[in-house]
Amino acid sequence: MPDTEIAYVGSRTSVLRDGRGSGLEVFEILPDGRWLPRQTVGMDNPSFMVLSPGGTQLYVAHGDGNQVSALELDPATGRIDYRDTVDAGGVNPVHLALSPDRQFLLVANHNSGTVASLRILPDDSLGPVTGLLSFEGETGPHRRDQNSSKPHQVVFDATGRYALVPDKGLDSVFTISVDSQGALTWHQDRTVRLREMSGPRHLVFSPSNRYVYSVEEFLSTVTAYSWDAATGTLHPIQSLTSLPDTVTGDSRGAEIAVSPDGTHLYVSNRSGPGDHSPGGDFPDTIGTYDVDPDTGRLGNGRWTETHGTRPRFFCLDTDGAALLVAHERGHSIAAHALDPATGTPGPAVFRAATGSPVAILRHRIPVPAITDDSADPSRHRLDAAHRSTTL
Repeated sequence: MPDTEIAYVGSRTSVLRDGRGSGLEVFEILPDGRWLPRQTVGMDNPSFMVLSPGGTQLYVAHGDGNQVSALELDPATGRIDYRDTVDAGGVNPVHLALSPDRQFLLVANHNSGTVASLRILPDDSLGPVTGLLSFEGETGPHRRDQNSSKPHQVVFDATGRYALVPDKGLDSVFTISVDSQGALTWHQDRTVRLREMSGPRHLVFSPSNRYVYSVEEFLSTVTAYSWDAATGTLHPIQSLTSLPDTVTGDSRGAEIAVSPDGTHLYVSNRSGPGDHSPGGDFPDTIGTYDVDPDTGRLGNGRWTETHGTRPRFFCLDTDGAALLVAHERGHSIAAHALDPATGTPGPAVFRAATGSPVAILRHRIPVPAITDDSADPSRHRLDAAHRSTTL
């Protein structure tokens, strides 16, 4: 029987961030592309998610807080229920990554300037912090957003020997590693310092593991690097704007992804001066760059309007044929089909209305469509400490 496509969508709920989300939402994606809402689990700022090693749970970072939750995933329906919450090892966890041996969950804690490792127990539940790194260096000149270290992501390369951490506050990309006990090591001699006030936010490895690409939030640039997997060494080779030349006002880079065949790179641009901006004077866009397979260098960009507001997050769909874009201030999710010849995103097609979406995770389960009785909008709510659920 065919797989059922499920999408988990995390949203901003905090009043301080003008969040209008209701928590974590579960959608069924029908063969014709429609997204049907199936479940809502109320929780504070579920800002990023990854699947557990066994695929039995979702690990969820609670942005602006200091916790990570594990949610049980029903293999027959894709629905979720609360299991447990643990300390994130810092403040404002914004990104999660599984270690290569799948024994640890790494957490990038943006406001405390730390990366923590949490042990994954045999039943896929989360144990205590096993390793903790704090980063040091010269802060960038932005008075509000670069007053300390602000790691925004942690990403392992294909070999699993090293991971990279882009730090918005220190204008740097750090190389780290995790050992079999969950201890973390910062390889300081391999730190790459970028332009001041660039604000490296997110990065991605090429499928070949030979190149890395980062998007810089404050300067709205894209940087290409060569990557030496044997030594964990990063070498910048190119920097380009992430914006069309018609944008003369404020804008910030957000997300970055590479096509499965490594021939195209994508970045999103959010018009306006910062996270609290309701939007700016220029269209929000997805930039597309052709990648030279021999050198890793990027060609000139071309841009597609998202026709939404503040595309904080996007990802490729499970077939790599479209980009799914979450508009944090537009309160919607749209799909852009990718041109098979050029890789360029086409016009936006509306998929779902949802408050302040900031993360999407797609998952396939080998079952028929969710039954009608499970389609009721059941809503679970985690209390302030994320210790219990109520119907």
